[in-house]
Amino acid sequence: MPDQTTDHTTDHPTGTVFVIVGPSGSGKDTLINWLRAELQDRKEIQFVRRIVTRPSDKGHEDHDTMELAQFLSAKEAGAFATTWQAHDLHYAIPASAKDHVDQGGLAILNGARRALGQLEAAFARLQIIHLDVDPAILAGRLTNRGRNSDTNLSARLAQQKLYFQAKTPIIHVPNNGPAAEAGRQIVKLIEQRHHR
Repeated sequence: MPDQTTDHTTDHPTGTVFVIVGPSGSGKDTLINWLRAELQDRKEIQFVRRIVTRPSDKGHEDHDTMELAQFLSAKEAGAFATTWQAHDLHYAIPASAKDHVDQGGLAILNGARRALGQLEAAFARLQIIHLDVDPAILAGRLTNRGRNSDTNLSARLAQQKLYFQAKTPIIHVPNNGPAAEAGRQIVKLIEQRHHR
């Protein structure tokens, strides 16, 4: 049986949200894609697609896009578990993720360090995983992908040192090599929380 606690406000078993965070270039999307392939047969695990007020393209994460007016309307209607703003964009986690976790499931999502407070308020059980990357490797990744938003390389590298307040303990996972190396560590963490 999965490792569960009970949310007494809903009388349902409460699962866990794994939030993967790290600076630009830390490999969050690549790692999540590896985990999705590795855990594709695990029906109790949901990979959450964020909603962002930015068009989806190959240069950015795989997300669902909403125009700002649509986003604000959906927020007002209660369609999101939580929201935050960054880089002049609005981000949201769909309410369906909270429903899944409230029923005892496990969710994996690409988070943001600046949004950890909102995520902690939205979900009863959070596991924060911070991807640590050597500065030289991080610089190489940012340079190689050539994304317009990464043109201020020094500012992006400075974000490596930013830590945002969170009550939840943070597990640091090195991600300097192939995604499988960090991925296997995270799978072990998942197994500790959620058994087959």
